[in-house]
Amino acid sequence: MRNIFLTVLVIVCACTSSDIPEDLINQEKMVEIMVEIHLLEAKINNILIDPHDSIQAVYEHYEKLLFQDLSITQDQYERSFNHYVNNSSDFEKIYNTVVDSLMAREQKLKK
Repeated sequence: MRNIFLTVLVIVCACTSSDIPEDLINQEKMVEIMVEIHLLEAKINNILIDPHDSIQAVYEHYEKLLFQDLSITQDQYERSFNHYVNNSSDFEKIYNTVVDSLMAREQKLKK
């Protein structure tokens, strides 16, 4: 699933724009979303799927449900992600917080 994230990152970087989206997701919410996306990717990686099924289709289905649960659209997420990628200091802060959150969850599970 890292490949999916990296692919999205490359696509987003290739289609950059310096404009701030009107529906920009704030940094705190982006952290929440990105943490949930990483957790979703981890869950999908642990699913044993029939070889005739597409893991990408499974991921996209659950990603759509995740966005619905978080009351955002995929387009809104992509525009916001793109904006933060273009503002590397903001993106670095967001991603550092995502990593810290995931590590904290992992430590909690180990206890």
